[in-house]
Amino acid sequence: MRRSVYNLLREVQQKMSGYAVFMNYQFMHFGVKAEPAALLSVEVELGDESMNLEDVADVAIPKDDQFALIPKEQDSLFAICKAVAQAHPDYKIEQKSMNEEEEGSEEAESEEEDDKYVLCTMPEVNDDRHDAGMDYVKAIYEEMTAKVEAANAAYDVKIAKQLVGAKPEEIDEAKEELKKLYDQIMEICKSYREEKEKQIETAYQEYLTKKAESEKTESERQAARGEDKGSKLDLNQFVGGE
Repeated sequence: MRRSVYNLLREVQQKMSGYAVFMNYQFMHFGVKAEPAALLSVEVELGDESMNLEDVADVAIPKDDQFALIPKEQDSLFAICKAVAQAHPDYKIEQKSMNEEEEGSEEAESEEEDDKYVLCTMPEVNDDRHDAGMDYVKAIYEEMTAKVEAANAAYDVKIAKQLVGAKPEEIDEAKEELKKLYDQIMEICKSYREEKEKQIETAYQEYLTKKAESEKTESERQAARGEDKGSKLDLNQFVGGE
C-alpha cells in the first residue's frame, strides 16, 4: 500500500475515533452513574486562578451514583461546590461532615470546626428523565455518527485521488481498509449508545420498583388506618346503650 494512502487511513482513523470518544464523553454528562471522566469539565476558580478539580480535591465513589469530593484545603469547599454546580446543574450537591459517624455524641466537634467534603448524587431517573435521557442519547449518537459518515466519505475521495492510475487490486485493498475502519468505529458508537441506554433503563426500572414499593407501603398504611377507624366506629355504636 502506498505510504500516502496509509497515512490517510491513519488520519481518518484518528478523526473517526475522536468522534466516538467525544460521543461517549457527552453521554457521561447525562448523570446516571458516577463516572470520573464526567468531572473533567469541572474547573474550580480560586482567586484569579482556574484549576482542574483533581488539583484541589480527591475523588471517591461511595455509591454507584455518588461522587465524594474531598478538598485538599477546606478553604476551597465553596469554590468546588460552585464549579460542580456550573458543570453539572442536575447533580444534587451537599456539604457533609467528615466526622458524620460522631455526630450526636458529646465529644463531636461543632459543625463550624468539622472538616467537610462535597457529596454529589445523580438525580433519579423518573419518567421525565428517562424520556429526556433516551432523546439525548439518540440526538448525540446521530450527530456523531453523521460526522463519522462525513469523514468516511471525504477520505474515500482523498484516497481515490491518491490512487489515480493504480492497479485495481491496490484500489480494492485501500477501499476495503477504509470500510473496515468505518465499520469498526460505527460498531463502537453503537456499543456506547446501547450501554448508555441500558444504564438509563436500569436506573429507570429501579426508580419504578422503589415507587411501587413506596405506594404499596402507603396503601397498606392507609388501609390499616381505615381498619382502625372502622373498629372505633363499631365500638361507638354501643356507647350509650338503650
